[in-house]
Amino acid sequence: MKSVIDSDGLTLPLEIRNVGVVDDAGGSHFECQMTGAYLVDLYRSGLLTLTGNIRPEHNRDQVTGKTKMKIQKWTRELLDNNAIIGNISVRLNPDRAKSEVWNDEETGDTCLTIREGVLDCAVDSLSRIKAILSAAENPLASFNLDTRFQVRIWLLNDIDAKKVATIYNTRGDKVNDSTAKYAYSETQEQELARRLVNHSPHLGQDNVEVLSNSVSASSHKLTAFNTISKAIESFWKGGPVTAADLDEQSEWLIDAWDALVDVRPEFGKLSTPARQSYRRNSISSTAVAIFGLIGAMSVMYAEGVDPQEAFPKLQQATGPDIFAIDNPVWRNVGVVTPSGTAGKFSTRNSFPARRAATRVLRTAMGLSPEDDE
Repeated sequence: MKSVIDSDGLTLPLEIRNVGVVDDAGGSHFECQMTGAYLVDLYRSGLLTLTGNIRPEHNRDQVTGKTKMKIQKWTRELLDNNAIIGNISVRLNPDRAKSEVWNDEETGDTCLTIREGVLDCAVDSLSRIKAILSAAENPLASFNLDTRFQVRIWLLNDIDAKKVATIYNTRGDKVNDSTAKYAYSETQEQELARRLVNHSPHLGQDNVEVLSNSVSASSHKLTAFNTISKAIESFWKGGPVTAADLDEQSEWLIDAWDALVDVRPEFGKLSTPARQSYRRNSISSTAVAIFGLIGAMSVMYAEGVDPQEAFPKLQQATGPDIFAIDNPVWRNVGVVTPSGTAGKFSTRNSFPARRAATRVLRTAMGLSPEDDE
């Protein structure tokens, strides 16, 4: 399909060549390829509108939250020309449009001609289309506008479009974050976490859950991969950029975890009875403790503190154990709260609790106590 982004625009009747007819949702629809330039020109010509989507985020003046982040991520990937977009869906409403399918005997192409009506985003793909438009407008101008996308043109009225959109957006379970991040790292911090878990003799898949975002109370495993990954994504200030940064920082973290387990074996591999005992009496196997430790390690790395000198300070000669769930320090900062049963406590895993856990551990090891937000 010819790139026409610099032309005077497209007009009706709109001819889309070399389409394939597919059967879905009780009717016939069309598959074709469109370049990034053609999609942009459709939009600029008013023949593709960004309307009809069922996601409420898209109906606001400014897209926010996860939808905004998703669009921005796809935009960056398109600018790098390595985005995974998959099939794009647009909708042509047969109640308001006039179209015909015909065969070009000279070329053998099956063609769709739209004589009245416009394409919209009532079925799906609005975030991806917005990302394509954003990448095309970006001053960096690195997005290859000749990139070809597989596009399905759904012939659906408003009721059927909502039905298909609902099924697209609700049916099926998303892969959980632990599984997804362990399989593929989208950021350098996720890759740092993956290297730490894969290469530390104290972690690995036999001590870190990679198939779920949580760990069963009866499990011998320390934590879930997503907990370690999120902790590094949130609190690690090393900011790895290059492959050399990843090599150096992952090696540092692996050595630091060695030093931690030397003095606090509960952060290594334990038998099931030992792990369950720690879960009853200690916060060491909780997500908030992992976040606190990663936050403290970040300070060590930034300030050049040797973990072999810092971590032994977590072995107290007197007083309650630093990680004991009934240690008053955790209640004082809101990490631990009474559970409602006399003498029982539970941990909180909110962002303030994670920051508080980091501060407590930094203070215990003599690191700088100030927040580095």
